[in-house]
Amino acid sequence: MSGVGDGTRIDEIRGAAHTGTGNQYNFHGFDPFRTARPKADPWRVAQTQPRWLENRFVPPAGFGEAAGRLAEPGSTLLLAGPPGSGRRTAAVMLLHRLGGDDKGFIETSFSKEKDDLSEPKEGERLLVDLTGTSEEAYPEAQELLYSFWGKVDAAGARLIAVLPFEDEDLLHPRLRQLVAHIGRPRESAVLRRHLVGEQVPFDPVELQAMDAQEQLKAFAMRDFQRLARLVTQARSRDASGGIGAWLQQAFSALGDRSADVARDVAALASGPQRALLLTVAMMHGGPADAVFHHTDELLRLVEHTQDERPLLERADLAERLKALPVDVEDSGGLIRFKPLAYDAAVRAHFWTYLPSLRGRFGEWVQEVIRAPHPMFGLEERTRLVSRFAEQSLRIGEWQRLQFLVEKWAAANQRRGGEAMAVLEAGLAHERYGAAFRAWVYDQSIKESPEPGLVQVLARACAEVMVRTHPDQALVRLHHLARVTAVSGPADARDALFDLVGRDRRLYTKLLVRLGNAPRAVRIGDAPPATVSNAGIFLDLIGSLPESIAPEAGESGWRTALAASPVTRWGPVAGRWLSVARAAPAARRERLLKVLVQAADKRPAVLSRLYLVGYEWAAGGGQLPEEVGTRDEVARRFWQLIDLEQGIEPMGPLRMRPSEERIP
Repeated sequence: MSGVGDGTRIDEIRGAAHTGTGNQYNFHGFDPFRTARPKADPWRVAQTQPRWLENRFVPPAGFGEAAGRLAEPGSTLLLAGPPGSGRRTAAVMLLHRLGGDDKGFIETSFSKEKDDLSEPKEGERLLVDLTGTSEEAYPEAQELLYSFWGKVDAAGARLIAVLPFEDEDLLHPRLRQLVAHIGRPRESAVLRRHLVGEQVPFDPVELQAMDAQEQLKAFAMRDFQRLARLVTQARSRDASGGIGAWLQQAFSALGDRSADVARDVAALASGPQRALLLTVAMMHGGPADAVFHHTDELLRLVEHTQDERPLLERADLAERLKALPVDVEDSGGLIRFKPLAYDAAVRAHFWTYLPSLRGRFGEWVQEVIRAPHPMFGLEERTRLVSRFAEQSLRIGEWQRLQFLVEKWAAANQRRGGEAMAVLEAGLAHERYGAAFRAWVYDQSIKESPEPGLVQVLARACAEVMVRTHPDQALVRLHHLARVTAVSGPADARDALFDLVGRDRRLYTKLLVRLGNAPRAVRIGDAPPATVSNAGIFLDLIGSLPESIAPEAGESGWRTALAASPVTRWGPVAGRWLSVARAAPAARRERLLKVLVQAADKRPAVLSRLYLVGYEWAAGGGQLPEEVGTRDEVARRFWQLIDLEQGIEPMGPLRMRPSEERIP
């Protein structure tokens, strides 16, 4: 929003806006387990990933034996295999085939944060991926794994831990009995399954005649997906080439191209040409005008000698591009390298062999984000920072990325897309993902996080972390919602409610977390965290799903009744009574008892509950498929309150609506 003369211009609306006169009232509600969600659903993406893998998976040697050992409830399996054999994929498929399409498994991790460690429940299938664990941290991870083993057995759950090392000498002797070894799947079969999955036509006889087995052995199983997609790209460039030509291009693109790039860089005699090469690689697929503009900015930041010639005497873009293996589309003016995936090889070369300029490259990316070319939009900038993050993670500069996320998100909310792209790259990284999840946790528990950072962190939890670590996403969203509950942005709360609205297990877990806040003797004595948890709880149960056990909400009600005024919890308690009225008799009784017992025998709270019951009974109205009347439910509610205070009912309580109801 900015001033315009004596008035105001609204550039962007992020919430409810008032455009007329008079008062405006905004009401926000929560409807759990709703089925219609117009935006993309990362939770559904996570649930469908095993089905995607099923169409491309080739069981390795030892897979059947591992499946047999995991068949009994309470089983724990430690999966070992050579690097690149697809251990994680095999673990995912073992758990997926145990439960089928409709029942997902839970991925957990041995985080230093106690919040992240959940007790296994009966029937749960758990995955722990230890492949990113260093040799120094491996002993501590084994201790946690050993303690978890007993809990899994007691709960009747199932657990697979993917080990980082194939050598059992590094494993504690008491855990070796749990190890199952897998081999490497047949590479040719994996390739065929991926080509079919990408809908690439091929002649099996021609594919077999290529005898590419030795080349395929050089790739890890995680590379086959990219290999198939590169084949798809090669086909889109030359549809008549055939599987042999497409596959050879893909092999070249995935192979070691460092020597080719080093030769091409050495052939470029001037600094401006090399700067143009890097800019094309970083902005690959972007507008040529933007590439030309930001190349000059890169030259300035690396303190290259400025060209003093007049502008019309300098080489134009077409002339400068002649020395590079690039094409510029006539239609859209987009610039691309001719060799397949050559841009990634160029980026890796500059980050590897020019270490003294890495800091300047980072400054250049920030400058592009701060003042981009008009044709270089958000989508192009997001690709740019993703490529920058990829190289920074490759050389281990992950902490610098965390600094940039905080800086970009907090300084200007309009840079949230770029900050999100960096954070997504970090969270998805095989080696540093755990470090980024820990960093998000540390940011979420700060007392006053910047609103822009809250927005980015909430999105990262709801859209990225939820795909692999939904429980950890829940923990971080809860902390963000708690610290911003009073005056902060609603992004975290909305994302939290959306997350638990998709999964009843997470809904129940959040109810329990909200009820674990410290108790307060009087409302004014409640610490801020308790007040925030109470408010979140009351918003959350505004609509209670039938499948949630009432007992899961008792501790939350206890916190809400102790930390909130009756004006805050009274209407929600009335809603609870309405749900009880529509429930079967046994469930109705449990719902009423939960609310009464949460008062902890406090006379003042029980008296207020009594009045809430009167006001609710006088409210009238009917619910669909009503089971009991308001009078009947209210009478039983009052009887339970009397019993809680040690007052035995003298007889059935009767109400005369015209005389006893409070208007």
